[in-house]
Amino acid sequence: MTSKTKISPDFIQNAARILKTLGHPQRIKIVEYLEDGEKPVSQIQRNLDLIQPIVSQHLKIMLDRGIVKYRQEGTRYYYSLANDFILKILSCMSDAQEMISRGEWSLENFNNN
Repeated sequence: MTSKTKISPDFIQNAARILKTLGHPQRIKIVEYLEDGEKPVSQIQRNLDLIQPIVSQHLKIMLDRGIVKYRQEGTRYYYSLANDFILKILSCMSDAQEMISRGEWSLENFNNN
């Protein structure tokens, strides 16, 4: 971070809260699935092969933390990503995966526990 602006304490606090929420693999899968637009809970459930209560629990947590938003149509709830910040996080993860797969980066020094 030589010539870049220092990250403000407020931003660090907010980013840490979001990253902590996304720290569950199933939540990352849900967010990734919502990347291309809103989806009903039933479609999220089917596509990710998760039971409805689990999907609803993860969506509720992410809704409370401002990661997703929803709209209701009759008895159906449609969820989508709340803002472009979440898309940027996904993009960074995808870029990192690409660098690792090309051998430019390594995860060998990270613990698996």
